[in-house]
Amino acid sequence: MNTVWRMEKKLFILLMALVLSLFSCTTTGSPVVPDTPISETRKLAEEIVAELNFVRTNPRRYAADVLEPRLKYFDGNIYAEPGKVRLLTQEGIAPLQECIRVLKETAVVEPLSLETGLCRSAQWLADDQARTGTLGHTGSDGSNLVTRISRYGTWGILCGENCAYGSVTAREIVAQLLIDDGVPGRGHRINILKKEFKKVGIGFNNKDNAPYGAVTVMDFAGSYTSH
Repeated sequence: MNTVWRMEKKLFILLMALVLSLFSCTTTGSPVVPDTPISETRKLAEEIVAELNFVRTNPRRYAADVLEPRLKYFDGNIYAEPGKVRLLTQEGIAPLQECIRVLKETAVVEPLSLETGLCRSAQWLADDQARTGTLGHTGSDGSNLVTRISRYGTWGILCGENCAYGSVTAREIVAQLLIDDGVPGRGHRINILKKEFKKVGIGFNNKDNAPYGAVTVMDFAGSYTSH
């Protein structure tokens, strides 16, 4: 098993990524039901998946249309796009430039499909963190990514998880994870572009004690069959 943890803390956004490499995993027992019905977050989930698939299936265009226009809004380490909150970045413009270069050199990969079981696992963690105010990939019940996705189905080949805090739109969530400011190894970007991932689930919560006001969880798998 290969586990990679990555954390970034900014003024208004914090990101975390996890990837596990195993052949398959499943558990038995009653699934833990998320507090938020996934039907309530379905629209945003679909928008996030569309954004993920935009960058996976046309990385050069994503770089040109979405990321390059951001270059002009940097002033040192400050990102100040009109009409949005000013962000204090750790690395300034460099990771954005790097991301644009990487995407222009990245081969097209298959689009992800939204999977109900993975949505349930991702929503459970989003709800858990909104309730407890905690960050990371470990649930308040001690669960990890494998535990959670195995509650709702059977996965195979590879699984991974991205957590983002503070952003509330599909474009901002995905762009911040791709740019990965302050994250050694750019683990979030790697998860998004990983060709082995075929399935994804999205969870979101911006209520109660959600860290930085909003938490988004993306659970990825190479294969997955929902219970």
